[in-house]
Amino acid sequence: MNKKRILGNILFWTTLISPIVSFSIASMIGEANIFGVAGIIRYSWVMLLFIPIGILSIVIGFKLKNSTQKYKKNFIVSFICLPLLIIFGSYRFIFNSIVSYDVNEVSIIEEKINFEIPRDIKVATNKLDLYDISYLKILNSESKDMFEQEAENNQLWQKELQPEIKSLLPLNIQYESEIFEYFVFFNITSNEYNIPPLRGQNECIFIAYDCDLQRLIILNDYKIDIK
Repeated sequence: MNKKRILGNILFWTTLISPIVSFSIASMIGEANIFGVAGIIRYSWVMLLFIPIGILSIVIGFKLKNSTQKYKKNFIVSFICLPLLIIFGSYRFIFNSIVSYDVNEVSIIEEKINFEIPRDIKVATNKLDLYDISYLKILNSESKDMFEQEAENNQLWQKELQPEIKSLLPLNIQYESEIFEYFVFFNITSNEYNIPPLRGQNECIFIAYDCDLQRLIILNDYKIDIK
């Protein structure tokens, strides 16, 4: 087997696995276990870095064709994988209007709930139609310890999520909240903490904190209509 054929095989397999490998890298450095899909989107551009592999596979395919060797698989895998890399790699730019990584989003929330959130954080916010969901990670152990001490001593933080409040949350938040240790539910409309609304339209904020992953999830601009 000549060098062109060997290189063609190598480029075929590397092109084939490039979408999976690049997506895995984006998930890992984007900390998908903390930030969810928003974390992957933040680093989706990593997938664009793998495009040259597919291009090289096409180039070697032409060289194999000119030397009357098998070449079609290099073209086929490139024409499948390159669009995937381009589309998914562009998600950071495509979803720029609905996914934010601006730490200043937290300041707006702090003004509403009247207590501080750690400064040294990393943030990803999904701006959905009905509400915003922000995922926050505390970046250093000192800030983490201070925040957990505050949560332990501040009566606004509850160690158990009331079933009446949990039932009012979106289903995905109900599911995620199972692994959190501290909770705050603030009804902006009635200016009450940790009291489920009984009737009418209410604008609410829900915050949960996970000690193990030192992360917070914040449900903001959430409107509850009880008739």
